Amino acid sequence: MNTLLKAGNTDVGCVRDNNEDAYIVQTIWDDNHLLAVVIDGVGGYEGGEVAAEIARTAIIEYMEQSPNGERLELLKQAVVEANNRIVHQRQEQPKLAHMSCVLTACLIDDGTIYMVHVGDTRLYDYDPEARKLNKYSHDHSFIGYREEIGDLTEEEAMNHPQRNVISRDVGSEIHRVDDEEFLEANTFPLFPHHTLLLCSDGLCDTLTTQEMISVLQQPIAPEEKVNALIDLAKQKNVKDNVTVIVIENKNDANETSEPATEEPQTDNAPPPADNTPTPSDTHSHRIPSWWLLPVALLAFMIGICLCCALLRYAPQPVKEFILPQDTSSMAREKTAVQQKDTLAVQGDTTTLLQDTLVSLQAEQDTLHDTLSSPL
Repeated sequence: MNTLLKAGNTDVGCVRDNNEDAYIVQTIWDDNHLLAVVIDGVGGYEGGEVAAEIARTAIIEYMEQSPNGERLELLKQAVVEANNRIVHQRQEQPKLAHMSCVLTACLIDDGTIYMVHVGDTRLYDYDPEARKLNKYSHDHSFIGYREEIGDLTEEEAMNHPQRNVISRDVGSEIHRVDDEEFLEANTFPLFPHHTLLLCSDGLCDTLTTQEMISVLQQPIAPEEKVNALIDLAKQKNVKDNVTVIVIENKNDANETSEPATEEPQTDNAPPPADNTPTPSDTHSHRIPSWWLLPVALLAFMIGICLCCALLRYAPQPVKEFILPQDTSSMAREKTAVQQKDTLAVQGDTTTLLQDTLVSLQAEQDTLHDTLSSPL
């Protein structure tokens, strides 16, 4: 179980007459679950204060009645319930038609932080070892976005005239849990000895990151840190209401999951067996190196003999050997042979034709003698 120390407070600030902020920091269901919410009302003198209180009441009531279920989903449903209650109240009371709020809600359960966020309130995690303040939530405003991507420095964003122009709020229109571009929901680990800081924009628009760290790193109780942050903001003439929640995780990681440790040895206890091989044990399993050379030479000679036998008795492929000749003379000889063969064929053909003509001439003479003899 984590040992969580918690405190919260809100202040009207140095300029305004009423406080439109609200907050929740209390255990829920049992001592092992902590609900922490910072709410900043929007909508004027009366409307913002009413919207913040409606959201505060709706979230507590919904969470208290729903101890079972997936934690992040329950927190999202609680914020949607707050949103829709504000919308219905706006519809019933025309003078509150412009009221809404922004908020950051956290449920801490079994070493996990479940966060649902809308607007420009913030959730930070302070790492005391690194002395670093990490912002877990994202501002739903154009100026906040430019600061996160590095387009504006922290000081430039804090002093920008459109710093408080937000792109999302709770209560302007009816929403469902699965509506896109409404709820920012995430989970984070709860680190040992870290401190969570939830605040309205009255604090982070007035104090720099280093100024907040200067208070969080002090070895004082959470209540004192909350009041010190508010007082420092008022010293710098904070223009808005300012609300702060501080949650310290005093749990040591080793308290819940200590690694197994060996019991200390006494003088009478036998020492643990040493299974590390000694040089003599290691060498006893090696092959003696002095006769490796003769074995290698014998293997080499056997290999040569096998190669010779294979070359002697293996069937040799028939190869055509061509004696080197002058290519031009070879071409001339080939052409002369071809011409000689052609002349021989022509001669044989001429002789055959001559014999045929002689035979035809003899037959012609015989036929002429026969026709010219008297009957």
